[in-house]
Amino acid sequence: MSNNARRYFRYDVILPMHLEPVDRYGKHLSAERRELISLAEEEGLKELNAQLSGWLEKVFDASSNALYVFYVLNHRLDFMWWLIEHLMESNDPRLADDYKFRTREDKKFSPPSSKKSSSIGPLILGLYEQINQYIEELQTVVTGSVDGKIFIYSKASLEVFDDKKYVKNLDELAQSGVLPAKVLRLMLDKLNLQAKVLERLKEAYREISHSHEWKNYRVNLSAGGFSFLSTSPYKLFSIMDVFMDIDGEILICRGKIIFQKETNEQIHPYRVGVEFDLLTSEQEQKITLFEQRKELRDAIVSVALSY
Repeated sequence: MSNNARRYFRYDVILPMHLEPVDRYGKHLSAERRELISLAEEEGLKELNAQLSGWLEKVFDASSNALYVFYVLNHRLDFMWWLIEHLMESNDPRLADDYKFRTREDKKFSPPSSKKSSSIGPLILGLYEQINQYIEELQTVVTGSVDGKIFIYSKASLEVFDDKKYVKNLDELAQSGVLPAKVLRLMLDKLNLQAKVLERLKEAYREISHSHEWKNYRVNLSAGGFSFLSTSPYKLFSIMDVFMDIDGEILICRGKIIFQKETNEQIHPYRVGVEFDLLTSEQEQKITLFEQRKELRDAIVSVALSY
C-alpha cells in the first residue's frame, strides 16, 4: 500500500488524548488575564516596583557593591515578569524585538559574591538561585513551544521562597529601618507575587502539560484525521489542537471539526469527525507507523487466540 493510500487507512485504537479549543488566531482559549492576576495584585506589583525604584535610586551610593547586587536581582525579576506577561497572552516572547537583547543581558549576570560574615549573604544567593530557576523554566517553556503558540508547562512547581530559611528576623530588620533588609523584603514580595501568577498559568495549562492525566479516547484514526465518540456536542468547523500520546511520544496536531453525527448510544450520543490541518510528513509517518504496529500486534494476538 502506498504512503498516500495509507494516509486514508483507518484503524480503531485507544489513545490518551486532550482536545484544546483555539480561537481564530490560533491561540488557546483557557486563560483570561484576570484569572491569572487580579487587578489588586497588578496594582500591588506596580507599587512594589515604584518603591524599589525609589530606594535603589535615592539611597544607595552609585558606586556601591550593594547597589549592583540589588540591581542584578531586580533586573532579573523584571525579566522574569516580562516573560510571564507574554505567556499570559499566549504570545511568543521570541517575536518581540528586544527578546534577544534581554536574553543576552540576563545571561551576563552571575551569582553575587558576599563576605562570609554577611548575615544576609546566604539570603541574597538563595534569592538569586530561585529567580534563576524561574527564568530557566520560563525559557524552557518558550523554546519548547509548538510553533510559538502552544506552551507546555511540564516542570514541577518550586516551593514558595521562604526567607526564614536564611534569615530569621528579616521583617524585624526591615521595620527597624535596615535598608538592605527593607529592599530585600520588597524583592521577596515581588518574587512571590510573580511566582503565584506563574503557578496559576501552569494550572491553567495543566491539561496540555501532563499527558498522564489525559482521558483515554477510542478513536478511528488515520494520518488524515480521526473520529471519536463524545458525551457532548462540538461546534462544526471549530478549530482545536489535538494532543495525542502515541506509544509514549506526544504528538500535537491542529484539527478541524468536519462532521458530527448522533448515535444511538446513551453514554456517547455523538460521533465527532476531525480533519488534521497541515500535518507534516513526519507527523503523518508517526501516525501511520503507529497504526501499522497496532495492526500487527492485534493480528498476532488474534492468531494466538485462535489456537
